[in-house]
Amino acid sequence: MVTARKTYTLILLFISCFLAAQDQSQKPVDLQDYQYKHEASAGARLQSNGFTVYGEYGWIKDLNRTRLLQVEYTYYIDYHQQKRQVDPTLSGPDYIYGLQNHFHTIRINYGIKRTIADKADKNGVRLSLIAFGGVALGLLKPYYLNLTDTLGSSTIKPERYSSANADRFLSPAYIAGSAPLRYGLDQIQPVVGLHGKIGLNFDWGKKDQFVKAIEAGAMLDVYYERLPIMINKSNHFYQLALYVAFHLGKRW
Repeated sequence: MVTARKTYTLILLFISCFLAAQDQSQKPVDLQDYQYKHEASAGARLQSNGFTVYGEYGWIKDLNRTRLLQVEYTYYIDYHQQKRQVDPTLSGPDYIYGLQNHFHTIRINYGIKRTIADKADKNGVRLSLIAFGGVALGLLKPYYLNLTDTLGSSTIKPERYSSANADRFLSPAYIAGSAPLRYGLDQIQPVVGLHGKIGLNFDWGKKDQFVKAIEAGAMLDVYYERLPIMINKSNHFYQLALYVAFHLGKRW
């Protein structure tokens, strides 16, 4: 009887030790997300007013919270801009009618990513809310056109828009195409503003070690003055846009 009890006791101890060992072996897999402390990614964003490339670095607090620092560059495009061909009597590249300044933006943002719904399985999607705030440095680069001084003249000179040449700058009969991009580089004007962004992040990477996500949301830049981008339409001191972004990265 004693021997049988000892045998049962040893069997129970063995089973308990085996189950404990199995439980310990599973923990690193189940808690793998919590082991990552950092992430870094880069991506591209298509907006309703241009496109952006960016990089971001994150500090992972836990499975549900990540703090992010983001640096990005945006080239502004007004999709209503009219690209025109040069008058047949002149020769030159196509030009954008009514454009006064090209507009570029550099931003530095700080934000948070908060998990709303985690992956149901390894092939699932993690849904997160993202929110950013930061500073925006706008750069206005004058747009130059090759203009003739009089109708029918062969004298062509690159000029930026001014009140003195407004009639010729907006008259196709005087325009011999856009000037090379190098014109205006020494006349870039900075404009400081604030930036905010909110969106939803869909991370479908099969392995949590890698960042593979699509993001969609809205963003807003507010500047201290109106941005003189177009001549023949109203300009604003803010830029509001919807966006879709795709980025890749890694966690460690």
